[in-house]
Amino acid sequence: MNRPLILASTSVYRSELMQRLGLPFEMVSPGYEERADEKLSAPELALCHAIGKAREVSLKNPDRIVIGSDQVAEVGGQVLGKPYTVDNAIAQLERMSGREVSFHTGVALVCNDREESLLDTFTAKLRVLSRREIESYIMRESPLDCAGSFKVEGLGIALMDELQGRDFTSLIGLPLISLTKLLISFGVNPLTAT
Repeated sequence: MNRPLILASTSVYRSELMQRLGLPFEMVSPGYEERADEKLSAPELALCHAIGKAREVSLKNPDRIVIGSDQVAEVGGQVLGKPYTVDNAIAQLERMSGREVSFHTGVALVCNDREESLLDTFTAKLRVLSRREIESYIMRESPLDCAGSFKVEGLGIALMDELQGRDFTSLIGLPLISLTKLLISFGVNPLTAT
């Protein structure tokens, strides 16, 4: 691999996950506008945004492998975005209390005209939570930039009753098992790359 991979993201969470693979990479803000599209299901929306981010950055970086990823949370058929405010985070966690939430995470690789993508879904069932627990959690961890209003890699694990899925890293925002499969198909193996 002559030139570093490009991660089409400025997310600290995705950067930390990407570092686990031990591959050189650069981070580039995708400048892609994530728009809700009611014609798309939550999984389709996650893939659409992942591909859109990778395409956007790839246009300005020819001959480079660009990685895009996006996560869409869904409860009871309704898409949950990032809360951005304390009030929204409280409302989201109250709605998710005692329920299963599906996290659909798309990952896409784009290099010139070649595109490949995969989707990973992870389910989190939250405990029945009191208002006091919810408010305390939000004040302590401030998950306002996270879909679903929690950080499972931190104190958010205390909100959980059960987790189900193939790849725990997809819940954090970048499914490393799927990403590794895609990288290998592009000729980049994290285990043998130097």
